[in-house]
Amino acid sequence: MTQRERKEELKRYIEEISDKEGHAVIDVDLSGGTLYDPLSLAGAKDLSGEIYDYIEAQANVIPAEVPLRIRFHGNFSEKEQGEIRAMMHRHYVMRSLDISWDLMANFRKMLLLALFGAAMIAVYLYFAISGENVFMTEILSIVGSFSLWEAADALLLERPHLRREHKNNEQCLKELIEFIPNK
Repeated sequence: MTQRERKEELKRYIEEISDKEGHAVIDVDLSGGTLYDPLSLAGAKDLSGEIYDYIEAQANVIPAEVPLRIRFHGNFSEKEQGEIRAMMHRHYVMRSLDISWDLMANFRKMLLLALFGAAMIAVYLYFAISGENVFMTEILSIVGSFSLWEAADALLLERPHLRREHKNNEQCLKELIEFIPNK
């Protein structure tokens, strides 16, 4: 299957699951199974990780620009619906903070490794030109090159992944949540 055919298939899939308002709809059956995480306490009650995993697995192929509508199927009181909405919001806010911290740590790592690597390469060049201590020169070359390589890895590989993760989380943070009662 070519890339173009895959894009067309994805476009058809998104059209199939989209509602009239352009939201990609993810239906979740909450009538069976464990609704709440058994380890969470009443003050910090949270939904089961399986629910979040299912939603994120379904939303994974949907571009972050497409808004989501999550439809929970099950019989819930107004109070329970409000609690579930609050739990989901808190979950994605906490994840957003975690990803933001990861982005900041990535930036610090990238900056420090780039500065350290550049300093090591500068010292390497000094020793290479002066012809002193050939063994030390090789070690500085390796350390400087490795540091610059790791900085490039942080910039070119890790950072785009974290940004995609942040965009996908923002999509989940802005999702509309509906409840469909079982008949």
